[in-house]
Amino acid sequence: MLNSSCKLSLLLFVTSLLSACMGGGTTPTRYYLVEPVDYASETVSAVRPLSIEILDLHIPQYLERFQIASRVGESRLEFSDGNQWGENLRKNLLRSMARNLSRLLSTIDVATPLNRSTSSPDYRVQIHIEQFELDVNNIVQLVARWQLSSSAQTESLGVFSAELQSEKSIEKDNYDQMVASMRQLYGELSARIADSIINQE
Repeated sequence: MLNSSCKLSLLLFVTSLLSACMGGGTTPTRYYLVEPVDYASETVSAVRPLSIEILDLHIPQYLERFQIASRVGESRLEFSDGNQWGENLRKNLLRSMARNLSRLLSTIDVATPLNRSTSSPDYRVQIHIEQFELDVNNIVQLVARWQLSSSAQTESLGVFSAELQSEKSIEKDNYDQMVASMRQLYGELSARIADSIINQE
């Protein structure tokens, strides 16, 4: 018969063994955001405070998942369970675009579907992200187009597009580097959208 001390030791050993088998050694999930960019003071700025409304921002349905997507073949995607977005990517990109445009255009009046404004906008923009992920060559690709309109005119002021890519290839499974490149490219897209607005002034 085992005494109480031996029973307790055996119980603790079995408990620690089960814990190690069930959860020990697993890599914790990492969560990421595409944060707004801190632009230099000499970046584009409007001659007067503008009111901007981002009508909507569309992303492909495969990017709506929390797992970060990468292309591993011409028509094949891979999703990482261990590296995920900290929130819905569309909402994250909407908020970051609003912050970027606010900084670039020196205005606090940038409305989105998540944050409405009571003022009448000078310009409205609708953004379509067609591709925004790491490709098979380990380069981040951002393909987007946007439509610009104003309150003063019923017709569109123009449809614009951009195809951007990271300058350096991303190390395999380096999600910190990948998301940093995505932030940089998204900041560049924001600057191009701001330029298209300023050119209307």
